[in-house]
Amino acid sequence: MRRPPVTRGLLIAALACAAPAVVSAQQPQTAVPLAPLTYNAALDLATSRNLGLEAARRQRAIREAAIRTARQIPNPDFTFDVTRDLPHEAWSVGMPVEIGGKRSRRVDLAKEELTLAEVDVRTELRIVRKELRQAFYSLIAADERVQLDESVLEIARRVRDAAQARFETGAAPRLEVLQADLGVARAEADLDVARGTRATAQANLNAVLNLPPQQAVAVAGALADRTAAPGYDSALALAIASNVDLTKLDREIAVEQRRTDLLRAERVPTPVFSVSGFFNNPGGESNTGLGVGVNVGVPIFSRNQGEIAQSIATTAQLRAQRDAARRDVENNVFGTVARIEAQRRQVEAFQQRLVPTATDLESLAEESYRAGRTSILAVFDAQRSLRDLRREALQVMLDLQFSLADLEEILGTALP
Repeated sequence: MRRPPVTRGLLIAALACAAPAVVSAQQPQTAVPLAPLTYNAALDLATSRNLGLEAARRQRAIREAAIRTARQIPNPDFTFDVTRDLPHEAWSVGMPVEIGGKRSRRVDLAKEELTLAEVDVRTELRIVRKELRQAFYSLIAADERVQLDESVLEIARRVRDAAQARFETGAAPRLEVLQADLGVARAEADLDVARGTRATAQANLNAVLNLPPQQAVAVAGALADRTAAPGYDSALALAIASNVDLTKLDREIAVEQRRTDLLRAERVPTPVFSVSGFFNNPGGESNTGLGVGVNVGVPIFSRNQGEIAQSIATTAQLRAQRDAARRDVENNVFGTVARIEAQRRQVEAFQQRLVPTATDLESLAEESYRAGRTSILAVFDAQRSLRDLRREALQVMLDLQFSLADLEEILGTALP
């Protein structure tokens, strides 16, 4: 059937108005800034855009719906019979009335289960925080690795130019020029690998931020940032108070206790009060009649004995799991703090002694080669030593950031 022109116009206008609303609802609320991201800005962005965290937040609506379900009152029953017998028509209305605090216990259980939704959000936030720190500082390390390999390539080209100049003057054989060219080729290959590693680190960060893998995001900061960590005693106290696993077990214990209370309340039978009547009773003493009654189940055999025993045993098991989890937290905090301290000392050794010494040795070897006092092999050895030490220094600093991410995961909260 053909639509009238006015109807088609109204339909097009309605779709045009609804389309921006649908698009805006599908888009994340927080836009990606054009300026380089600091760690705090990246954390805020991940908190608002991460899909896993958003899915965990939606769990709260499910738990809140369970509270509404728990508050529901049983519906009455209505029965109407038509028979050939006398009386011909009969009806009855039955209303179950919950007593013994069953409804309030059911609501208390649903409210306690609502706290598990908050724990689910904290659990997902812990994962996002760890993945973000690892991805963010991996990208910074990849950027520094690219800069390092670019500087190594520049040094290799200087050595090649020096070898070519010495060959042209007859001070060096052709072999040294070929060796220098090989060093340049290797440096170029290392630079290509570093750029590929950087692209991988970018994709990992974009995954945490809920961005397309090809979208370029610049980061601002250094591997030495945010490396402060509390001592063992402070870290342990913080972990006992905020560890997500311990908090979840505490909430599960409280939920199971509420379930035990509900099972005990359900031992009280639910009476059903009824009102009944009949009519169309020809030939009887009365053509109509009314009656009232109550139906109560007698709790002789089943009183939720097994369910209550199971709930109590589950509570005891959860308490044992919490004791075991606390012991694990204590040991994990101790080991992680010790590892962080060792890595911090290792970083200081690379920054204060190893890398500066290797840099001076490389400069002296290059100057000695230009002056003809040493062979090109000594220059290559000094370059290789400097390159390896710088890469090890980057890896040690990145390992420190990963250890701090592990500590944040144990603590259940962000480090300053």
